[in-house]
Amino acid sequence: MVVQYSSSRADNNSSKEPDHFGDVMSQRETSCMLPGIFKSPIQRVMLTANGNLQRILSSYYNMPVSVEVLLNEPDKASCLSGDKLPIRYNRTINLVCNSIIICSARSTVDLLTHKAANLVIHQGVGIGQLFRYMNVLPTFSLHEAKLSDADSSFERTYELRSEDVVCIITEEFPSGMLDSEFCKR
Repeated sequence: MVVQYSSSRADNNSSKEPDHFGDVMSQRETSCMLPGIFKSPIQRVMLTANGNLQRILSSYYNMPVSVEVLLNEPDKASCLSGDKLPIRYNRTINLVCNSIIICSARSTVDLLTHKAANLVIHQGVGIGQLFRYMNVLPTFSLHEAKLSDADSSFERTYELRSEDVVCIITEEFPSGMLDSEFCKR
């Protein structure tokens, strides 16, 4: 089943809510209502995690969760030789807990400014740490959430955006991973 979700909605005053699901910089009230097909509270937390999924999963399993980088390359090698922006990186990673893959993610990362490009290309800052290095809280938009009809696997596609960087990320969660004992097998 596919659910398309927009994080923005109009209220009685027809004003638009911020699209960052209650980050530290938001208003006093937060609302993020997902469709009822997402029954598990931890699943809803994971679907709306805004760059902190590794920490959330580590807390959930009460075990260390590491990032296994499978691919982190510029879209075109020639883009690094010039001064032309944006520079797109393709990235594939696994989140791993006790040698078990608990999430696989594919992303495109567009470096929009020379500041961001310098941090990644010349200073070796990882894509996952880029917002922290720039001291920026990106906006978060959940574009799509999918729940498998065949098993308990699910996925989401979301965007993290700032003036310097835009990341489009699709994460896939394997069947059974919502069991708190999943990584203890």
